[in-house]
Amino acid sequence: MTLKRFYTILSAMILINLLYGPLVRATDSGLACPDWPLCHGKFVPEFTFQIFMEVGHRYYSGVLGILVGIGFVWILQNKETRSRLGIPATLSLIFLISQVILGGLTVTKLLHPTTVNLHLLNAVLLLSACLTVRLLISENPSSQFQWNKPGKYFFVFVLVVVLYQLFLGGKVSSHYAGLACPDFPTCYGEWFPEMKGTIRFQMEHRLFGYLAAFSVLSLSAYGILYLKNNHVKKSLKVAAYLISFQILLGAMNVLYQLPKLITGLHTLNGVLVFMFCFIAAFYQFRSEEKEVL
Repeated sequence: MTLKRFYTILSAMILINLLYGPLVRATDSGLACPDWPLCHGKFVPEFTFQIFMEVGHRYYSGVLGILVGIGFVWILQNKETRSRLGIPATLSLIFLISQVILGGLTVTKLLHPTTVNLHLLNAVLLLSACLTVRLLISENPSSQFQWNKPGKYFFVFVLVVVLYQLFLGGKVSSHYAGLACPDFPTCYGEWFPEMKGTIRFQMEHRLFGYLAAFSVLSLSAYGILYLKNNHVKKSLKVAAYLISFQILLGAMNVLYQLPKLITGLHTLNGVLVFMFCFIAAFYQFRSEEKEVL
């Protein structure tokens, strides 16, 4: 097992967990265990489907935590890897600790919307840290981060927009606003309904989603037409396809009244949009070997 393969597998496993978590939510299993870290006072409780979903999510997350810790120790043992990968590896450990705390608070605070939303965003940041380690491993050791690159503010803007859109999606879920508007693309036949109650959360997510889609597609067009790095171009092409698919998944969520698998895929696909925009930004802000003094 190489460090590169280890972080490839770890990043993929975190992605799977970003599907598993929303499925726990979609199946109303979030409070199947009213206590934490045990479940009904037991490490291995009597299983129902909902308890199985919740406990399974906890066990799987626990395995991920152990792997993040192993990766951190692995990187620290070698001077070269510590120098190159130490910062993102440390961030992964920090995000892991905060994720554990937020996971406990999600249960003890009875699925409070703010805690649920932060739990999702922190998971995305944990993925980003581990993914950064994986990408750096494949980079030439002489390459460095360079801020003064074409389109730098465009990349940052899109990353912030997509991350905030994930946050708004979390608000829709945590406030049970997924069916606040039973039709799509209008809401009760109106393009701009009165922004009150759960309709406000649904419409904020929809309207900002259009901005997110336009931003990702615009950045993809810019990258394909004007940038030279093939890694950036390929990542932005994938992001463009994914954001288009995300709109379809959002519509299906409403029209078919929140099918559980579609609901989970909608969150996972949104994370994938962010991930490929993040990968594009990573390569855009890395210097070429010849640029390093």
